[in-house]
Amino acid sequence: MVVVPAPAVRGVVEDCARKGVHGLVVISAGFAETGEEGRRAERELVAFARRNGMRIIGPNCLGVVNTAPEVRLDATFAPVQPVPGRVAFLSQSGGLGIELMSRAGELGIGISEFVSVGNKADVSGNDLLQHWETDPNTDVILLYLESFGNPRKFARIARRVARHKAILAVKSGRTQAGTRAASSHTAALATPDVAVEALFEQTGVIRVDTLEQLLDTASVLAHQPLPPGRRVAIVGNAGGPGILAADACAGAGLEVPELSAASQEALRRFVARDASVRNPVDLVAGATADQFEQALRVALADPGIDALLAIFVPPLVTRAADVAAAIARAAAGAGDKPVLACFLGRAGVPDVLRGDGTRRTIPSFAFPEAAAYALGRAAALADWRRRPVGTVPVLADTDADGARAAVASWLGGRGDGAVARRRPGRRARRPLRDPGRADAPRHRRRGGARRGPRGRLPGRAEGRRARPGAQDRRGWRRARHRGRRRAAAGVRPARARARRPARAASWCRRWPSRASRRSSASPRTRRSARSCCSASAASRPSCSATASCGSCR
Repeated sequence: MVVVPAPAVRGVVEDCARKGVHGLVVISAGFAETGEEGRRAERELVAFARRNGMRIIGPNCLGVVNTAPEVRLDATFAPVQPVPGRVAFLSQSGGLGIELMSRAGELGIGISEFVSVGNKADVSGNDLLQHWETDPNTDVILLYLESFGNPRKFARIARRVARHKAILAVKSGRTQAGTRAASSHTAALATPDVAVEALFEQTGVIRVDTLEQLLDTASVLAHQPLPPGRRVAIVGNAGGPGILAADACAGAGLEVPELSAASQEALRRFVARDASVRNPVDLVAGATADQFEQALRVALADPGIDALLAIFVPPLVTRAADVAAAIARAAAGAGDKPVLACFLGRAGVPDVLRGDGTRRTIPSFAFPEAAAYALGRAAALADWRRRPVGTVPVLADTDADGARAAVASWLGGRGDGAVARRRPGRRARRPLRDPGRADAPRHRRRGGARRGPRGRLPGRAEGRRARPGAQDRRGWRRARHRGRRRAAAGVRPARARARRPARAASWCRRWPSRASRRSSASPRTRRSARSCCSASAASRPSCSATASCGSCR
């Protein structure tokens, strides 16, 4: 443990190297989180430690905890000693670690190891995931992260670990303000939140938004099995909390189906006449602890139910301790179906519901919504684990070096290094000339619309002036598309149809491929074509339309 001012840390590390120390926990602050000078000192410290065979946790951290009976190490300055258990916890914030360890004990969550990594200068979350993967005392892994050092490596390790050990994560720094605060706290680098969400979803990491959700979900995953499905039975002694629980289950992606006819008939044998036995099951306020136990057993025996949520509102006639004992007795025969309890308004787990080595701890919540969402996250993890792992194909006949060389050569020939992108099935557009130049095509000049003779927009009637709004961008676009549609249909603009022979010849030069079809479009057009080509055979070569007009040929 190194707890000295930052300028003196290097000397202490050198002394440890001479003594043959292999691991250091540097609690001292004043390194990368302070600026460029501190970042340089941190890099030099890590480089020196690695040259001498040492690993560093920190700096700027709280310390480490190991509750294994053969270790029993508490190398922190936290005022609360954690309860031993099977949940490992990594945190980049020492303050959050202190509070979470205290709160975890109230919820019955035991800690196997706690590591405050601080700036993660050397030992990172990827290293700890690999350590906890083979730790026999750890079943659930909790992460509070402010940054990723190597996201690709994290994805590879987390996807493998999450198959048999649940990973829950809180990733802070979602907003610009949060990212700025994280960079000054532990020198964390910004990561787009959408990338973090995709990374967690692909690797089976359960992401939660708050520390409360982190502990709620951890209490379910640490003490109850994953649900085999998403069908939930809700049993309580009040209608309102049951309705809220049903709505929360639907919001969490769970189902609240009706109990089978056999289950409803079994419930009617011992519940009050005004009780509801469909689902949620409302035993009414006068239900006794024995009725609670019988109703829970019936619900758990229903083949259409995968999980159970028991809700109790303490009335005057029934004690909460008696109902807690009834829930514990009924849950003993639940098998692979998780059982959750909600004692409305009461935080913490009653002593009767805590495990004693022979039975599992039953998580207890103060409100039904928290229980429903925690169960929904557990069901999502179960669904992810049921997906096929898949295989990466091995392609033996590939030439990776040749492909890299070809791509590098092609990119180098472009000069700018950019890759041209276009939609499939579309030809690449020719580069546009400067629309201000005189040699630019008329429809490419400033204004944007394809124009007919005398600069008028296609489709305009003779003598009609453009409306005032035609100069805006949408007006030009509409006029351009209208002209293209009419041209494709073989209809020439009215102005061109009424022109003199010379103008008709000019129009033929502009549309040479369509002139022969349009020469017979109307009597007026036929007269124009005959006038254009009425010259004798001797003088026909001088006709301006000889080269393009279909009637001349």
